[in-house]
This record gives sequence, C-alpha cells and structure tokens, in this order.
Amino acid sequence: MTDEATLLKAVLDAPDDDAPRLAYAQWSDAQGDAVSVARGELIRAQIGLMHTPPEVIAAGRAFVVQRRIEALIDRHGATWAGAIAGWVDAVHFVRGFVGWIKLSARRFLDHGDGIMALAPVQHLDLTGVRDVDEALFDSPLLAHIRSLSMDACGLHDLHLQLLAASPHVTHLRWLSVADNHLTLAAAEALAASPFLRDLRYAEFRSNPTDPVERLGYDSGIVVASWMPPEGKDIEARFGHQPWLHRDVIPGRFEV
Repeated sequence: MTDEATLLKAVLDAPDDDAPRLAYAQWSDAQGDAVSVARGELIRAQIGLMHTPPEVIAAGRAFVVQRRIEALIDRHGATWAGAIAGWVDAVHFVRGFVGWIKLSARRFLDHGDGIMALAPVQHLDLTGVRDVDEALFDSPLLAHIRSLSMDACGLHDLHLQLLAASPHVTHLRWLSVADNHLTLAAAEALAASPFLRDLRYAEFRSNPTDPVERLGYDSGIVVASWMPPEGKDIEARFGHQPWLHRDVIPGRFEV
C-alpha cells in the first residue's frame, strides 16, 4: 500500500478532488489503531455530508452524521492537526483534513509554508493584517486560498487595492471584509482587478460603503432584493460582478 507521505502529497496536489482523500481514508482504515480508523471515518463522513443536498440537511436528517463528526473531532482533532495547532488560533476540518485556520497575518507569513506542507488549507481568517500588509498581499501563500476573512482588521481602501493588485489571489472565490473602513474605492478595486475573476461572494457590511445587493425577508423567506446605487454604479462602469449579487450565495467551503 502507498505510504502516508505519498497519500498526503496527492491530497495537497489536488485539494478539490475527493479521490485522494478517500485513498487516505482507506490507508487509515488499514492501520488498525483507533485514531487512524477514526480519521478514515471522519474523511468519509465529511465528504458524504458535503454532497448531501441542502434540503436534507435543513430537514435535520443529517443530524446524526453531524454529531458524529463533532464527536470525532472533539476526541482526536488535536492529534490530527499536529504541529499546525501550535501555529494558529483555531482550525476547522474540511473533508477530513485541516482546511480552515485562523491566525495573525504575521504568523501566517512566518509559518504558512509549514502549514501548507501538512494540510490542504484553502480557507483563512486573518487578524493583524495592517502589521504586515504589503508583505501579506505580495505573498505566494495566497495562491492556496479560496476564501479569506479580514473582518474588523482596521482596513482602509489601500488594503483592498493591494489585495486586488496581487497576482496570487486568482483562486479567491469568497471574501469577507466586514467592519472595516472601506469606501467605494475598495469595491472598485475588486471590480477592476484582473486577478479576481473567480470572486463569487464579498461581504462589506458595517463599512462606510456597502455596495452589495440587499435582501428582504419575511418569515425567513427572501421576498425582495435591491441593488444599492454604489453597486449599480460599479456594474455600469465595470460590467457584471457576481460578488455584488445575492441570488446564489455560495457556501464558504464548497468545492
């Protein structure tokens, strides 16, 4: 059977594919010890849940699987996270592997290479962005990232302009920059960027400017939607921007 290092490399090389993860789960089963067998179960359970229709989850029929996943991570998560746990403030397992981390931008720059060598991390919550802003947005580490949160980081328009000018953000699909100091210039930078063509979701709430489509609800059901003038102005000048719309809201961890 293929060794663990080879199996992990296959996961890291194709993070969107289920097959390498399921091969790792099969290898875990074969080890026979409780921690490894539990890891195989986690991988299969999270992949299965990822492919479960939303209406099934909403109806509560996936509740038992969700509780089992939580129990497995509570029991073995620290072991599975390994050295990563010492570098970050929090982790979240996605399809059986550490896929989301929260940490300061400085620690991400210092330890990102080590983290990426151990897990297929694609989802990132950062704090302290302003401490290392230019180095962060110039870092090739961002090429791994599909979803990025920089909420309440004290960001100004310049920081979104630096992000939008980075050639390393071409895989970014989901972005949250809530509770900062961003104006229309920040949203314009996203719209004008040649590197953010895959961006499908952006959260600008609690900023001086929020150009994103608003939704009206009645009893939890969307009954109305409208685009703020700032959003209309952006699309008039830069064309259709999927991240300005809320007709389809992608899940952060969707493949």
